[in-house]
Amino acid sequence: MDTKHWLALQIAGLELELDARDSGLDLAVPFIYEKFLKENIVNSPIPDDGKGSLSVKVRNDPNWIVRRRGIALCLTEIWELWIDENGGYVFISPRQSPPRRVRIDPDFKFGDVVGDFALNQEKGIYPLGSIDIRIVINWLAGFGDLILHAAGVRIMDCGYCFIGEAGVGKSTLTTAISKNKDVTVLGEDQVILRYLDGQFWIFGTPWHERIDMCSSMGVQLKKMFILDRGMDQGIKPFSPSEGITRLLQTAFVPYYLTDKIHLIMDRLSILGEDIPFFTLNYALGSDILPQIVD
Repeated sequence: MDTKHWLALQIAGLELELDARDSGLDLAVPFIYEKFLKENIVNSPIPDDGKGSLSVKVRNDPNWIVRRRGIALCLTEIWELWIDENGGYVFISPRQSPPRRVRIDPDFKFGDVVGDFALNQEKGIYPLGSIDIRIVINWLAGFGDLILHAAGVRIMDCGYCFIGEAGVGKSTLTTAISKNKDVTVLGEDQVILRYLDGQFWIFGTPWHERIDMCSSMGVQLKKMFILDRGMDQGIKPFSPSEGITRLLQTAFVPYYLTDKIHLIMDRLSILGEDIPFFTLNYALGSDILPQIVD
């Protein structure tokens, strides 16, 4: 795609603006992200209680080095999260090329990203790299919302979500039912669950390998399914409490944000009351779509 010095992504009602005008760097996004550029969004209106806007300044600094300061919230081999002396969130991605640091203010309004980006400038850079999903996970937590390790589809004007362990068949199911013209795949592996204006919604995300298996759309959620090859074939009602437990086993839950977890858990208790859960096991090759919708 054409490079530019400023761009904005919109993911589940959250607008993420990258501003490299002062740095002179050219920006670009991975191909699959193009659906999520604000200029390309064709989506259902987002209720006001779900909107957010974060502006991130991009800085190029060839002399930047990783300095760890503040309180460590989460430390892994591939990314870190710290709280600095002003309460800001500091994301460090030491193993990306180049390494980078993103600092976000406590209200997720403003931030900056720094790294030695000039050497990767030929085709434009996406300065957040793989740390963007970490930013969104923590941003959503302030609303009590989550990224689910799940597949999601829109059928007509209703949303259906399919939860399951890796390898249980989420991608296979979404590929099969996507052949129907009334089905839009929001995501084959990750969707965002939000509680907006008293209703649960699911949204597509850009963190997928196939551009045809994701969408920037959002839709009100109608049913939750637990994919389980160990169950009897068919669709069976499932206990909401057990459904929430299964959901939590695979969701991206920032447990280190102790002040946000109570809000997330409160929202999930409402989910169990408002949205029916079912188990789903079907014979490969069979037409399961009518049963899902019925």
